Amino acid sequence: MTVTNDPVARPRIWAAVLGVAVLAQTVAAMDNSVLNLAAKTLADPVAGLDASTGELAWTISAYTVVYAAAMFAGGALADRFGPRWALCTGLAVFMVTSTLAAFSVTPLELVLCRGGMGVGAALITPATLSIALRASEPAQRPKAVAIWASAAAVGIAIGPVVGGLLLSRLWWGSVFLLNLPVSLICLVGIGLWVPRLHVEQRRPLDWPGLVLSFGGLLGVVYGVIQIGGDIGWNSPSVLVPLVVGLALLAVFAVQQSRSRAPSFDVRLFLRRRFAGGGLVLTVAFFGITGQLFYASFYLQDVLGLSPLGAGLAIAPTAIGILAGNLWAPALVRRFSVRKVASVGMVVTTATLASYLVFDASTPVAVFGLMMLVQGFSMGTVVVPATTAAMDDLPSDRSGAGSAVTSGLRQLGGTLGIAVGSTILSAWYRSGLRPALSGLPDDLARQAVGSVQAALSVARTAGRPELVEAATSAYLHAMRITAGVSAVLCLSGLVLIAACLGGKSD
Repeated sequence: MTVTNDPVARPRIWAAVLGVAVLAQTVAAMDNSVLNLAAKTLADPVAGLDASTGELAWTISAYTVVYAAAMFAGGALADRFGPRWALCTGLAVFMVTSTLAAFSVTPLELVLCRGGMGVGAALITPATLSIALRASEPAQRPKAVAIWASAAAVGIAIGPVVGGLLLSRLWWGSVFLLNLPVSLICLVGIGLWVPRLHVEQRRPLDWPGLVLSFGGLLGVVYGVIQIGGDIGWNSPSVLVPLVVGLALLAVFAVQQSRSRAPSFDVRLFLRRRFAGGGLVLTVAFFGITGQLFYASFYLQDVLGLSPLGAGLAIAPTAIGILAGNLWAPALVRRFSVRKVASVGMVVTTATLASYLVFDASTPVAVFGLMMLVQGFSMGTVVVPATTAAMDDLPSDRSGAGSAVTSGLRQLGGTLGIAVGSTILSAWYRSGLRPALSGLPDDLARQAVGSVQAALSVARTAGRPELVEAATSAYLHAMRITAGVSAVLCLSGLVLIAACLGGKSD
């Protein structure tokens, strides 16, 4: 694919164009996490949709699965019709599906709408990066990329804050309606400032790759979440989607390796530093995204915070990520990619492991400090890993490399939610069941669906002791989940040691 350079000459216009791209990317990234604090409300039989833990995982995962799988097609469409067209179309899809999501009446409707929002986001992200790069002079491009990357990370971190603020005053659907005015502002900004960036050579669409990647990811994530549905890992409803999903991904890898215009160029993984950097990103986002899922229940159901209070407790992550992103380049110049990323991964692992000592009396300030440290350490992992991966590629492969690393971040987040919710559900049910003796079967089944459901059953059945049992079971399940996440995250050290040495050491 060949494109012309279309830098915007005037500094004020350049800043406006970059601002539009960053705002659009922020709102797309924010929806990765804005629903986390609404999970408690969605699980409520009265105020929400009476969603089980598995259904809650799907309301979040549907967005990230489609986002990750369709992003490659989004990049191809931006290359074929121009990033301005792709961004406008993506924002329009995002607005429509966000509106439908806000007024969903069943968990299934919400899952489908979240998938539609993922389609919009998959068009937005490649287009915003392309606009940020191509509207910049060569000397401005490193700064533009740094600002764009920070917007993506901060969007994920501020999602819970925005969600908490809206949930403290409005109903759960309001977290989606916020997307409408922000998207409209972006569309107005596009009309005023974003030029029609010319595409000299149109890249063909990779429909087989899109179908295979989407089907494979959907099968794997569905199978993993089903394990947490109290049906056993050897059930056909678990094994069939897992096996089919893995088979489709294997076919996808072969098909992409033979394609002349692959949307996900698996041949890039033959390059050691690129493969290592990409996989480190996957591991890091696996840990932090999965943690945000169970942290929302801990803060609200165990510590008793309001949605706004829970969002503010998570807010230091955004500050930490910004600081980590700003400091990481200087740290890499002074020490090396491998040393900075290794220390960052160790600290990130330690923050995940800190959940092992959290209980109902943990001060919120301690939790907030942990999130601040975690955000900073994530910044010092993500920036060096991304730099190492992209520096390993020739300039004519940077577009393909960007699509792959963006997809891997989304994949890591998707698997973090799927695996985390599965472990959490299984251990929570196991810990709560002894306290359910004497309850009618329908109430017992409702109680094991989620902590919020158990608290509702405790009120309905007049069983106050069930509140303490549910809290205790959740804390135990959360610690098991956090321990598994920490161990998996620590495996990133092996990747860093094996793959990220060389150019910067």
